[in-house]
Amino acid sequence: MARVNVSEGANIVGRVDMRVFVFLLALATAGGCGGRSRGPGGSDAGAAAGASMPSDIPSGGEPGSGAGGTDVSVGTGGDRAPDAGGAGGAASSAGGASPAGGASAGGGRAAGAGRAAGGTSAGGSLPAGGMAPSGGVSDAGGSQPEGGVSATGGADAGGSGVTGGGAIATGGAGAIGGGATVTGGGGTTTGGAGETGANAGSGAESTGGQGTGGWEPCAVPTATPGTPITFNDNGGWLWHQDERAIVDVEAKQLIIGSVPCGGSRNGHQEAVIYDLAGGTPSEPAMVGSGLSVDPNNAPALIQLNTGKYLAVWTGHNENCNSYYNVYDNGSWGTQQAFDWGPIGCPTDNRTISYSNLWQMPGRIFNFVRSVGTSPNLITTTDGSTFTYAGRLTNTPQVGYVAGYYKYWGNNVDRIDFVGTEAHPRDNDNSLYHGYIKATETAITTYDSMGTQKGTIDEASKTNAPSITAFTKIFATGTTIKDVRLEHMWSHDIVRYDDGTIVVLAQGRVSGTGTTDPDKRFIYLRFDGSSWSATYLVKGGNKLSSSEEDYTGLGAIHPNNPYTIYVSTTYDPRDETTTAPSTKREIWRGTTCDQGKSFTWTPITQNSTQDNVRPIVPYWSGGKTALLWLRGFWGSESSFTSSVVGLIMDGP
Repeated sequence: MARVNVSEGANIVGRVDMRVFVFLLALATAGGCGGRSRGPGGSDAGAAAGASMPSDIPSGGEPGSGAGGTDVSVGTGGDRAPDAGGAGGAASSAGGASPAGGASAGGGRAAGAGRAAGGTSAGGSLPAGGMAPSGGVSDAGGSQPEGGVSATGGADAGGSGVTGGGAIATGGAGAIGGGATVTGGGGTTTGGAGETGANAGSGAESTGGQGTGGWEPCAVPTATPGTPITFNDNGGWLWHQDERAIVDVEAKQLIIGSVPCGGSRNGHQEAVIYDLAGGTPSEPAMVGSGLSVDPNNAPALIQLNTGKYLAVWTGHNENCNSYYNVYDNGSWGTQQAFDWGPIGCPTDNRTISYSNLWQMPGRIFNFVRSVGTSPNLITTTDGSTFTYAGRLTNTPQVGYVAGYYKYWGNNVDRIDFVGTEAHPRDNDNSLYHGYIKATETAITTYDSMGTQKGTIDEASKTNAPSITAFTKIFATGTTIKDVRLEHMWSHDIVRYDDGTIVVLAQGRVSGTGTTDPDKRFIYLRFDGSSWSATYLVKGGNKLSSSEEDYTGLGAIHPNNPYTIYVSTTYDPRDETTTAPSTKREIWRGTTCDQGKSFTWTPITQNSTQDNVRPIVPYWSGGKTALLWLRGFWGSESSFTSSVVGLIMDGP
């Protein structure tokens, strides 16, 4: 999941898969869009069955508590051997980040600059029952110098709103303000109004991030979701390009990018603009063309101004170009290209892939898997031309590529990322977190605790740090809820105004094979001084026949710290197969105890088709747009899916 930059009237996988026989057999039997074998991207094989697109909505469904809900604290120390057992959790955080003054009330966007520089909290009145983290997570598991996991979980310290001990060098803590505290369980006490909105810790943020003006009390939703809207009758995306959808609050528009499969639109880059006031989608508009059918080629979007948007995309290992186009005055312009060849486009059938757009001071940043199959950065001021800025990491390539990354930006001066060493098929990955700070003259990288790790510039093309230099937030081989997880991969990342960071991820259960391993979802949370992990649910069988780690994935709500969404064939309330359907359903998870446990309610039920790859665009207007793909996936060059979703009241 992924996330969306919202401007309120402002400027703002695989490897070469040798299972050719399986792929050809799939194409011979599938009713999908055809197209090329993806070759280096992993030629996903399997039949794409055509079927009708029913509403697939729940008829009610009772809320239920999550299965297990095991919470563990994760040390942020150095490496540990993959087969080493956890030695207990990190030492207790003395206070943790607690924005008792509420979320940043002033973190809106200023015309001409993304959000207002500074976007600082002005005290941000915390509504009754507003969220205030409990002062950190106290781990009873003893010291953990090697990044492992305490099996005992983390007891809530319930401390004051002061960030003692572990002051957030990462720029984390939000406004301290009115001194509200919570009892550790639900975060539903009456928060006082912040008087000064002062930030805590020597490295505290000077910006309020994507301010939402305060969070509503934590409560499990009881309303039955409505009928899903079909935004695009033919579309797909992967999850390593963001943002795939954005909300333009002033223009009252939801813009959604995707790639269709089949027909006259086969393989185009498309965008649909949904009228939030009138409740109608536009016809799909072609943003770009000339590439093969592949959801890896879906465009990333960002808002330039009210009614003006930039789309950027690449082929999936097809050539050395990043493509881009600007929507202005009611239509898309002419497709343009940035050539990576002179900079060092990879060879050996692995060129470039993915685009990830975020706003920083005076520039738009686009992270692309390119030089060394690592994330590299190009920037633009207005979407007319791009300039190479440098390399984020220089991780040794293992197998197919040198890691996978997800990003989240406050669109002021900070971008957070979570990454792996390689593809989980090629390497027993751990998960790592870091962040980027930018000024007009320098771009610097840090680990979770604020320790500088490198700079992004022309020299970083060869001397950038490895991803392993950043904070290990989940070590391969960690046991959580009685299962040992390895070969990790991330789904989504969000950083909230109070400095809390949330990551959704998955791992294989050790010893369950390699052709279709048992995959489990986890929730990771940074409270300002340490990371903790909570077990969520089984992920189900592989989505594509040749991608053993593909699942339905999950998404984090960027405006609501209590809410996540997952796609799985299992009922997360008890981890039994959802009956009578065996298809992937969307579930909403609600946590009122800072991620230690979740209560689950169904979004879809009794479906005849899979519901996968959910995303939630950032939306400061007090509503939620939950989007996903509904259909059948035979392979990534032969799929039948539509882009559907719900527009719901409340964050």
